[in-house]
Amino acid sequence: MDPRKLSLAEKAALSPKELRLMIRRGEWPADMGPDFCCEGYSQHAVVMLPKDYAFEFLTFCIRNPHGLFVTEVCDPGDPHPRLIAPDADIRTDCNRYRVYKHGEVVDEPRDVLKYWRDDLVTFILPCSLGFEGVLRKNNVKFRILGAFISNLKAIPAGRFKCDNMWVTCRAFQSRRDAIRAIQITSRLPATHGSPVHIGDPAYIGIKNILKPDRWVSPTPSHPLEPHEVLLYWVCALTPEIAIEAAKLPFAIMMYTGMVFVSDKLTEEQAYNEELGSNLV
Repeated sequence: MDPRKLSLAEKAALSPKELRLMIRRGEWPADMGPDFCCEGYSQHAVVMLPKDYAFEFLTFCIRNPHGLFVTEVCDPGDPHPRLIAPDADIRTDCNRYRVYKHGEVVDEPRDVLKYWRDDLVTFILPCSLGFEGVLRKNNVKFRILGAFISNLKAIPAGRFKCDNMWVTCRAFQSRRDAIRAIQITSRLPATHGSPVHIGDPAYIGIKNILKPDRWVSPTPSHPLEPHEVLLYWVCALTPEIAIEAAKLPFAIMMYTGMVFVSDKLTEEQAYNEELGSNLV
């Protein structure tokens, strides 16, 4: 199977395990993320830190749940996310990684087996790609505009801070589509929950909504239509800025766009009003 020749429908039909095994065996192209793959399953940012910094980072996440909702924390030295994908190996299943030393990227390998340490704690964090399948299932019409640096600030915790959070923007075809998107995503904290901004990009520091800073739309952007409504979610790239600012001696994060796909449907992890929690 040549992944580059897969149709959108074939990508969507892949199971998370099939995708992860292709990535683990090196069969998935190094420049391809899991966009449009495993429709309906949650996708996640991954951060690996020495346990000496884990509590501080966890505090940072708790203070900023829209951007850094913690779906799972692995035990020190355990590379298997046992709640959401027990057969997965977080060291190999993101396709590409960034290795940091003192806030600087020193390597961008396909796996981090040689960097793995018994004191590393893995955090499984949100990615908005996980809710797109849910929106499509509910016939919500939208297009992706990309990822942008904003002027939104995270609440700091110790060494971790982020003065310019990343956001993703999607243009919704109508006000009804936008309202439905807010209703649906507000129950899905494992994929960032509700949007953090609606409307004017300049209000959150974005100068040109048609020129994303990263994660360029897979389809050519065209000027906004008068009926389109812009919604913004915190992006999985946000912890990248926090890790760079903290200048830790050592840290690992998935490469931009190379998120981890879990075995859990996004809707399985929806906020439950009766229990007051997300169900894993």
